Amino acid sequence: MFSAFLNTWKIPELRRRILFTLGIIAIARLGANVPCPGVDAGPLQRWIQQQQAEVGGSIFGLADLFTGGALQQCAVFALGVMPYITASIIMMMLSAVIPSLERLKQEGESGRAKVIQYGRYLTVGVCLFQGFFLAKAFEHPEKLFQGFTGVLVADPGLGFELLTVLTITAGTVLLMWLGEQITERGIGNGISIIITVGIVERLPGAIAQAWSLFFPGPGVESQFNILHALLLLVMLVAVTGGVVAMTIARRRIPVQYAKRMVGRKMLAG
Repeated sequence: MFSAFLNTWKIPELRRRILFTLGIIAIARLGANVPCPGVDAGPLQRWIQQQQAEVGGSIFGLADLFTGGALQQCAVFALGVMPYITASIIMMMLSAVIPSLERLKQEGESGRAKVIQYGRYLTVGVCLFQGFFLAKAFEHPEKLFQGFTGVLVADPGLGFELLTVLTITAGTVLLMWLGEQITERGIGNGISIIITVGIVERLPGAIAQAWSLFFPGPGVESQFNILHALLLLVMLVAVTGGVVAMTIARRRIPVQYAKRMVGRKMLAG
């Protein structure tokens, strides 16, 4: 396996694609740690860490996981590629009810390119919509997070809201473009790679948090025991096995053909 990995560096084209993908990933991770102008993410980070230590995960934590921690950082990539995924799902649903879109998809490469372009326009609209509510959440975090008492924005107002919406929209569009560049000039599906890297980047912290739950340290009694750890491990293996089984599963469907003439013989279906 290691030798096969080394052999990939001997192929110039493959080496160039790997390095290009790594460079794009570095840019994406950089943007996930650059906060929006006028936002102090420190109080939010401390509150989230406190909540995770007391009650575990939350819906916000799940959304933050898919953005690679950018939402917790109040970063320019705070929305991640979620608006792009939302727009893609909407376009898929619209194609089923709007005949013109369905015909475009069937016109070949040019038609599919137009549908993709419409999806990009819709992504911008979704970003503007979600970015506005995210700016409002930055201004009034206590309305979104029960028990939060800190201040994220020192100078709220219309100017901050416009700047935040434009910044987050530009960040999401840039992230979408970076994903497309990985798909075209790198290795694999760019959007999937960006999401995966964001999740993997937070994996060490999740492991450390789980370890602290079972082994809190000297003088502190844990609420969990070895039985809970084994149960968690069994569930992890079961879920992983189920996902793999569903991915590689296939259903054999018998196909019947009408009678056909082959030479001078009549073959039944």
